[in-house]
Amino acid sequence: MSVNQINKTVKPLSNDELFKVAPSIFSESPIETVSDKYAFVPTFKLLDTFRDAGYYPIMASESKAREENQGYQKHIIQFRSLENLLRPNAKAEYEDIVLTNSHNKSSSFILDLAIFRLVCENMLVIPSKSFVHTSIVHVGFTEDKVKNAINEVTSYMPKIKEIVATFKSIHLTPSEEQMLANAAIDIRFDTNTHYIKADELLKVNYEEDYVPTLWSAYNRIQEAMIRGGVKMKNLITNKTFTSKAISGIDATIKFNKELFEAVEQVALLKSNSKMVA
Repeated sequence: MSVNQINKTVKPLSNDELFKVAPSIFSESPIETVSDKYAFVPTFKLLDTFRDAGYYPIMASESKAREENQGYQKHIIQFRSLENLLRPNAKAEYEDIVLTNSHNKSSSFILDLAIFRLVCENMLVIPSKSFVHTSIVHVGFTEDKVKNAINEVTSYMPKIKEIVATFKSIHLTPSEEQMLANAAIDIRFDTNTHYIKADELLKVNYEEDYVPTLWSAYNRIQEAMIRGGVKMKNLITNKTFTSKAISGIDATIKFNKELFEAVEQVALLKSNSKMVA
């Protein structure tokens, strides 16, 4: 199936819909154990700040929490521009804003830039060293800082498009694909105790991914790791099993960022090798 054949409509989430999936977004006070210096940042009061900037929530989730942390735990919201919502099938990738916050001191107010690939619906979070990662501490927090952070994040979107185009222009040999897959395995698992065949991460599920580009390999590997179901062997017990999906907020963002850095390194090495001294 090609991207043009996909008919997907992503609808903005109302506050009621957000509350159903992540009630902690709507906490009206911080957890009792915070200090007097802690400036409470109610996430729900900033939803309209994003909407006024033209970005609407399309996905949200929250971390699992113990009973005493319920309603205050870390939560994440993905925002998409009105322009892209109005033209949901106009392109293969979308640049979104990802907000992370908590009301229990476990997280600053963080904005990341992300790529959302239409064909597999995976969010690829961009690492801070490459583009932009804005963290606003709760002490001295103001709404103007959020507005400035949104502007800063969105200003990097043209750069992301250039990087994706570069990834799509770089072809990999089967050996190079396997090396990238092995790097991803090393990021995610302890390779001293677990064995995974690289080919498990390189299976082609979409027509677009038959082209042997760095972008294709990146997405195949990323999707296999995030969704789980990858065949593995425990080298100590010699038992085989399948990997679990990466579901936690911190684990998902951490893996996505480290994988992206590895892909960037491949792109840099491939590009440099073609340069004439």
